[in-house]
Amino acid sequence: MGEMPRWKLFTIGGHPVYLEPMFLLLIGFFAFSGLKSMAELPAALLWAPVLFIGVLWHELGHAFAIQKFGYGSSTIVLQGLGGVTINRRGDTPPGKAAVISVAGPIFSFSLMIVFGLAAYFYPGNDLLGQFFTFMAWANGVWGVFNLLPIAPLDGGHIVLHGLRAKFPKRKAYLYSAYSSLVILALLAIPLFMYMSGIFMVILGLLFVAHNYQVIRAINAGAAI
Repeated sequence: MGEMPRWKLFTIGGHPVYLEPMFLLLIGFFAFSGLKSMAELPAALLWAPVLFIGVLWHELGHAFAIQKFGYGSSTIVLQGLGGVTINRRGDTPPGKAAVISVAGPIFSFSLMIVFGLAAYFYPGNDLLGQFFTFMAWANGVWGVFNLLPIAPLDGGHIVLHGLRAKFPKRKAYLYSAYSSLVILALLAIPLFMYMSGIFMVILGLLFVAHNYQVIRAINAGAAI
């Protein structure tokens, strides 16, 4: 199978930003999955700017942190499960890598604060007021969710980098993958109770598959 097609949108701060078709499907899923009537359509379409701005700003947090540490520009890709920041910097010291990982959620929380204040000072129930409230809520949830200690989320990367500071690289990846699977099992019931839906099921299965593949690759002696 070939690579997913990408469309270049623009460059910001030296970081080229690309869009994959699956990101449009992600927007469509969130916009239309809970739609009950055409009267709700304008509010449902707010998912487009909310997801675009929120995911892009989150990834820019990673990209700016990488750039600040002297690793140059990164490529940001908006894709089916959110976004990814790509930088060919090789191994990064655990401390710097942890800062890079936490920068994304910090940027998400900054949007939560900005739009939370906007919603407070503009409490209207029109589309603008709903947009402010939606942005504050969505970026707060996105920031917290990304801090869960599960690979490949930012929180999982932070755990990995902490383990890298104590153990050899292969053991750190192995322990990180095992701990992610344990935490996924522990969080399965509360996550599905409060964040139910097919999207969470897909995410959970993808996270399990990711960590299983890491464990399998390490046990097979593959390069990490």
